[in-house]
Amino acid sequence: MKYVVTFGICLSMLTQVIGQTGTDYKSESYSIKQKAVVSPRNAEASYSPSIKNLEAPTPGGTSEKSHLLRQKIKSRAQFPISKHPVKLKKSAASNPKLGRNYGMFWYSNSGKKREILGGRPNDNTLAVSNNGIVLTALNNSVYAYDLKTDTLALEKQKLSLTSMSGNPFTTTDHYFDPKLIYDEKADRFILVFLKNNTPSTNKIVVCFSTTNDPNDEWNVYELPGNPLDNNRWTDFPAISLTEDDLFITGNLIVPNVSWQVGFDGSVIWQLEKATGYSSETELNTKLFSDIKFDGKYIRNLHVVRGADGAIDKQYLLSNRNFDVTNDTIFVMDIEGSLSEGSSELNINYGVSDLNYGVPPNARQKDTDVSDPANGLQTNDGRVLAAIKHGNEIQFVSNSINPATGYSAIYHGVITNLENPEISANLIGDPVKDFGYPNIAWTGNENCDNEVIIAFNHTSPTDYPGISCIYVDNDRAYSDVVVLKEGDNYVDRNIGSGNERWGDYFGLQRKYNEPGKVYSFGYFGTANKDNTGWHNEIISPDTNKLEIDLTYLNASVFCNQTVEVTPSGGVAPYTYTWGNNSNNNTSISPALCTNDSIILQVTDDRGCVVEQLIHTKNVEYQGENRLFPNPFSIQFAIQFELEEKSKIEASVFDIKGNLVDDVLNLEAKPGVNELVFSLEPLQSGVYIVKVKANGKQIIKEKVVKF
Repeated sequence: MKYVVTFGICLSMLTQVIGQTGTDYKSESYSIKQKAVVSPRNAEASYSPSIKNLEAPTPGGTSEKSHLLRQKIKSRAQFPISKHPVKLKKSAASNPKLGRNYGMFWYSNSGKKREILGGRPNDNTLAVSNNGIVLTALNNSVYAYDLKTDTLALEKQKLSLTSMSGNPFTTTDHYFDPKLIYDEKADRFILVFLKNNTPSTNKIVVCFSTTNDPNDEWNVYELPGNPLDNNRWTDFPAISLTEDDLFITGNLIVPNVSWQVGFDGSVIWQLEKATGYSSETELNTKLFSDIKFDGKYIRNLHVVRGADGAIDKQYLLSNRNFDVTNDTIFVMDIEGSLSEGSSELNINYGVSDLNYGVPPNARQKDTDVSDPANGLQTNDGRVLAAIKHGNEIQFVSNSINPATGYSAIYHGVITNLENPEISANLIGDPVKDFGYPNIAWTGNENCDNEVIIAFNHTSPTDYPGISCIYVDNDRAYSDVVVLKEGDNYVDRNIGSGNERWGDYFGLQRKYNEPGKVYSFGYFGTANKDNTGWHNEIISPDTNKLEIDLTYLNASVFCNQTVEVTPSGGVAPYTYTWGNNSNNNTSISPALCTNDSIILQVTDDRGCVVEQLIHTKNVEYQGENRLFPNPFSIQFAIQFELEEKSKIEASVFDIKGNLVDDVLNLEAKPGVNELVFSLEPLQSGVYIVKVKANGKQIIKEKVVKF
């Protein structure tokens, strides 16, 4: 392992900001010194130890988990399991297509292929680069796969979070909650994870790859997990990118207290990503904390990612994730970047047309359905993933399905972001529980709003596996498509029917292959363990508005036209040539050689194809040429000069009387083209005379009709 280690955190500014009525927050600027430069090629094997308490919460406990259990008990009482659940409406959208798929594996020293044991929970996260490297993390290890060669991409097969942290190995430190993201603009990866869970030792580890090859060096920085130095530690990170910055959210936890006071707010870190990529010794950051609405902390802030890469402005979502039923969604945004020198948090909210609520635990073959603590854990109803495309945000979370009493997927759409309007649907099943969704945009043109939603599934008759659903541009849903069936139910918790599930799901659009998505979910193995599985999911929508151009009269100087033939999209089509929106025809107005015009074709969905069109160049033939003649408005004259000359052009009537002087400019040696309009003149016959340095070189009779 190679280290370049420096330490230090400098607090440089503290400001109190008051937003709209009922909202407030604090912001602080930090300069974080680089922790290390890590070389995966030189990484030493790590034991990667971890320990988790497997005791199930009790309804009478004071912990947050116990409070959540009490909420699940209330939810079960309010929304009991239905013996005759309502039938779901028939699907209208086409089903997504499935491509390659593969499990999590490594090769032993003897060359045998071995399945990788997942964590409790898996904490599935994924990022895929334009050149086909799929980087994944499963609990406390990082893996990579090369889609081009169908081989493992890391020279060491896997990297522990310990080895990526830049810290020497100890038996007391542990690393968890990894999150991955691919930055298409920089062609780099970013890995974020947590170190320890006590205020004195907790850190947020941030790793920036220096190239698009995960085997090359990574620049490592550590953010304080207890940034306000007030006995807190950071839990449950989420990450997103804008053009300039990396954003990280997390929850501040107070140790060893009751659930009522154990949560001390969510925080937002803003980091300059270019500095992280370039191995600078100091990284500029900003922390937003104490984020409240009506005096209460907004809980579990989740970043919104850009549907097709970096988001234009960072948005964040939150909800009332512990409520049995609620309809409030908080919508926040951060104006400005660190490079601009200022950024501010704006807090807003909207009311959904469909309530969400704490999801029940999901059922397995061995689940006691009379005990709300039994089954696969679904945690609370917090927002788990969100993307922004155009002027709308789509998001997903776990929720109760009131019709069945089962766990379902809540899919929300937010429009009018300044004054949020929210509509939603539940994705559920009469038999299965669904949980831990993620969402990715699958459009092949900017006007599309279609998405793939992928998630985990289970039931007493369906082993824990992975599914997805496609939502088309009309918000119609496909059938639920199974990506991977489980091989058995999961049983890793001795003496309890409570098993971990999630806590998140890896899903990303491949940015340079429209309509293609890669997923990484949770499934049960034959020996009742759990691991991860990768799938390639392809949008069924191949319809795309395209245009084909035909040049008419291309051999003349003027009166050239261009005909456009659209295909794909949805007819009828509208045509706009230049600034003339009234010329709604597939043929352009008359153009002269070397002219250009902007064409916009719009289909019935509002999808637009825009193209700058240049007319065909007509080569000079060694004599003065005037086209067209007769003409309507504009014509062109070509002539050749031996030297730079002063050009004068005048128009005379048929009797030889001067009508107007139209030009007095210099022209360069060689072939020149003079184009002008006689639109102000009435129809008739005129004489055009052109002089070069006082000597007449052109005298032509022209007809204007």
